[in-house]
Amino acid sequence: MARTLLALMVPEAEPLIGSFRDQYDPSARRGLGAHITLIYPFIDSELLTPTLLARLREVAAEIPAPMFRLAHVDTFPSVVWLAPEPAKPIAQIANALERAFPDHPKGGGAFPDFVPHLSVARHVQHEKAALINELEARLADHGPVYGWCESLSLLVNDHRRWHGAGEFPFLH
Repeated sequence: MARTLLALMVPEAEPLIGSFRDQYDPSARRGLGAHITLIYPFIDSELLTPTLLARLREVAAEIPAPMFRLAHVDTFPSVVWLAPEPAKPIAQIANALERAFPDHPKGGGAFPDFVPHLSVARHVQHEKAALINELEARLADHGPVYGWCESLSLLVNDHRRWHGAGEFPFLH
């Protein structure tokens, strides 16, 4: 049994944040690239049936491919993240997935409000202010990261390593 994740992969962000994630985000060290989580945990891997995968494909095919930029640093209590702008299309994807799979709420149901974000550093406390300053400086030098996600990604965490299990194209 392995956990799965539905996410938007954002490889365009790796040049800007890869070194932060390698050091401060355990999921990066387990093979998970820069991403925006939509539903985690989604479903146990042994329950991924052809019918469920077909439903994911149908849902994704009805949703326009989101375009966004990452230009703003924000935080949760122990997380530093980049905010996608506009966030509404990403929230709409999460809402559509939640409607299609009501037993698997966005954010795992752990948070009352879904906030689209790309985590850069997790489990940080004392170094948080320095990380924010460095990330803001990198953004100022680099400029915003522009993302266009052509597909919804299904990922599986097998033996503490993440790998892709499916790509479901959005409407173009």
